[in-house]
Amino acid sequence: MKPRYLGKHNPPSRIFSLDRISRKESRKDLNKFESFGLDIWNAYEFSYLLNGKPKIIVLEISIPSNSKYTIESKSMKLFLNSFFDKTYSKQAEVINILTERISKKCNSEVKIVVKTSYKTFESDKFTNAAGLLVYEGFRSICPVTSQPDWGNIYLYSSTNTLNKKEIFDFLFSLRNHGGFHENCIEKTFLYVKETFSVDHLEICGRFFRRGGIDINPIRSTQKKLFFENFREFNQ
Repeated sequence: MKPRYLGKHNPPSRIFSLDRISRKESRKDLNKFESFGLDIWNAYEFSYLLNGKPKIIVLEISIPSNSKYTIESKSMKLFLNSFFDKTYSKQAEVINILTERISKKCNSEVKIVVKTSYKTFESDKFTNAAGLLVYEGFRSICPVTSQPDWGNIYLYSSTNTLNKKEIFDFLFSLRNHGGFHENCIEKTFLYVKETFSVDHLEICGRFFRRGGIDINPIRSTQKKLFFENFREFNQ
């Protein structure tokens, strides 16, 4: 990918296109296993004009993990920010435009909803689950800007046979790994699948926000996902 916006000075403009990133190379090894999942983008600062009056809402953008392309994050931020002075008579109108544009760029069916609240990790579904591991303070490096990315990693297995120390040592080894959020989660998914005997595995990365957006990849061996779009305190 040759980024148009990321790592570059962007002059003032009100028209931004979306840059896409091919998943072909990153999913090459993942194709050894049948996998499912989503990349959930929470955009906390989306603003537009509703009948001429400023409105700010929170968007949940869900991109399928098997989409042909995903979106480069800075171009997404600039694209969403370019709506701040555009007027619509109904909120559904702007959501439909966003959905159509992002879906077309990803060559996949992207879903966008307006969020008014979030569950937290403290919900019974998570805290009472057997086979759940939580790694706090995950760090990796943006492969373009070389800036650190932070987050927490959640692993769920139905058999509860994962070796916590070995997995945490692996995650710690990625502290200087240059990879996007999706790559880090897929790399971990592959490592666990190839190292341990586990029937069902699901890994969720809750990464901290940048520019008003956090990206949260989920990779699973089952279509019905265990993790949902909960909210971390420091997100």
